[in-house]
Amino acid sequence: MWVDFRVGRAAGVCGVLAFCRGGLLLKYITGRDVGVMELLVRRVLSVRSATAPRLGAGGLVFYLSDVTGVQQLWFFDGSRHDVYAPVEGRVGDYRVSKDGVVAVAVDRDGDERWRLYLLGDDLREVSTEGVNSLGVWSPDGSALAFTSTRDSPSDFHLYVYRRGEGRVERLAELGGINVVEGWSEAGIFVTHYETNLDSTIYLFRGGELRELTKHSGEALNFSPRYVGGGKVLFLTNADWEYVGVAQMDLATGSWKYLVQLDRDVERFDVWGNYLVFSVNEEGRSGLYQMHIPSGLTYKLPAPAGVATHLEYRDGVVLFSLSAVNKGHEVYVYKDGAVRQLTRSPRFGAPLEQIPEPRSVWYPSFDGRKIQANIYAPPGEPRGVVVYLHGGPESQDRPEFKPLVAALVSAGLLVAAPNYRGSTGFGKSFVHLDDVERRWDAVRDVEAFAKWLQGEGIARGRPCVAGGSYGGYLTLMALATAPDLWACGVEMVGIFNLVSFLERTAAWRRRYREAEYGSLDKHRDVLVQLSPATHVDKIRAPLMVVHGANDIRVPVYEAEQLVQRLRELGREAKALILPDEGHVITKVENRVKVYTEVIKFILQHV
Repeated sequence: MWVDFRVGRAAGVCGVLAFCRGGLLLKYITGRDVGVMELLVRRVLSVRSATAPRLGAGGLVFYLSDVTGVQQLWFFDGSRHDVYAPVEGRVGDYRVSKDGVVAVAVDRDGDERWRLYLLGDDLREVSTEGVNSLGVWSPDGSALAFTSTRDSPSDFHLYVYRRGEGRVERLAELGGINVVEGWSEAGIFVTHYETNLDSTIYLFRGGELRELTKHSGEALNFSPRYVGGGKVLFLTNADWEYVGVAQMDLATGSWKYLVQLDRDVERFDVWGNYLVFSVNEEGRSGLYQMHIPSGLTYKLPAPAGVATHLEYRDGVVLFSLSAVNKGHEVYVYKDGAVRQLTRSPRFGAPLEQIPEPRSVWYPSFDGRKIQANIYAPPGEPRGVVVYLHGGPESQDRPEFKPLVAALVSAGLLVAAPNYRGSTGFGKSFVHLDDVERRWDAVRDVEAFAKWLQGEGIARGRPCVAGGSYGGYLTLMALATAPDLWACGVEMVGIFNLVSFLERTAAWRRRYREAEYGSLDKHRDVLVQLSPATHVDKIRAPLMVVHGANDIRVPVYEAEQLVQRLRELGREAKALILPDEGHVITKVENRVKVYTEVIKFILQHV
């Protein structure tokens, strides 16, 4: 029988900010004061964030923050920070027009069914049917371009909302996932994703679509920025292992790299003759400014961390940055200096005592070297957690992750491998886990746990934990090496690849099949690579966390898993969140659920 577990309301936190400072953290880590431990974990999990800054009319700086407990749109006018206008639900994205009109994308209870509104004295509906991807305003601010599945559950067609008429018009039919990324005198720029690793930029003008980045083989082409004079800059890894910045002449279609490195350029923006871009430097972001005509480039004095947004206008660079021991904050670079604009509440959590992670490389089963991050607590570890990132087209990076920060604050060492299939190490590496080669990623995790033990980093059996694809990999690790693990925590993960592909949102299926295999062509492989096929081998205690509104990995995956484990007589604790989806979006839920997760891990390592 399926039984779920709902965690009660979190207790309030102490208001004395100095209570968990200084040496008390070490006292907490040694486990001599369980009450202090729980309080500190709750404080770390309560840390708020500020991201995605943009300049608005009149010098306002807009950004997203979850200070209220749910992410909302905030502004800073030079003297005060405030909510721009309260919205029921989570604001996931926003755009500000030339004349100051704000468009927002909002979801409810983490369902990721983004609805578009204009934000003012009240919400004016733009598009609320299907799933909507917020695009950009026209240069004069009279129209908003976006893509949506409102007319087709698997296709994001191109639409425009005319403010003066209050109506939506479909401009073009486009199959699959498409994102509006620019609107200028040249037209509307749209990026079409054939897969998560192969994309093409289109230009819509005069009722016609023109493919700008025709290419053979796989290549990412995205983030177009029109710079005038018939020139557009964009990100691409065409004919190269890593993403760089390229320039195209729209008249001829010819292009060349302006920035081409042996690591990925993550994002960029341009103002006049200057280019600002961030580079993935073994996980951390390096921020650079380049004078385009001369190529002269220098590094900006940004704090250590991972850049999560970047905008360059009127000589001002706005960016948000996430760091293990700083949280997510908004910064401005102007006149040669960086200034922090936001200081999100920390609830007394001593984040500054969390050390920067150590980057290591370990040999996997076939001798291939795999990079990993070691997040060590400031004291003798109470145990080890192998933390598996999602994606799999993603990367563990030294950014603020509430669960990882809380685990470290609880005295646990967190070891996070970037197994084959991760991004950040070239596009060849990303494909090393495709379809039947996924077994090699599973073996990477097993080899990492054994390496941790051989190096003396893990003195006993570690716990394995992960979310989404990391949850899938957690289950496979528990099943293929059952004697290696003390416990497991599986969050919004895949139990059965077949039922997952059958039930995931229609617009996602073809993109996930490109990674995992096709239901038509690879069903046998999908079955063999499903944790459902090997679940009887799982012996370690397991906690399962899932949101009932998850459209990426439907909650049916968790239901199957827990039911089967209980039929086998295994220990399986389930936390099902009725008001969340694929990501825990509400701070109070994060505190409740992750506190239970940490208690579970500490009971078993």
